[in-house]
Amino acid sequence: MTTNNNSAWVEVFSGAAFETEVVKGLLEANGIRCILEDHTMSALTSHYSGIGGDMCILVEPADKEAALKLIEHKQ
Repeated sequence: MTTNNNSAWVEVFSGAAFETEVVKGLLEANGIRCILEDHTMSALTSHYSGIGGDMCILVEPADKEAALKLIEHKQ
């Protein structure tokens, strides 16, 4: 059984929810696994989590450099 320990993952992008979805799609299309993390107060506003608040993208440390290069070329 494998477990995902998100604390071992590293942040490569932060922005509005719609931006992070676009970047997430770019990374996944290039074979990089990633996780979206909500920066809003999701513990208090879980019903509204991901609606317009800032989010970030986490990748595994081994994929950090490749992810950053893809993101840089996208912008």
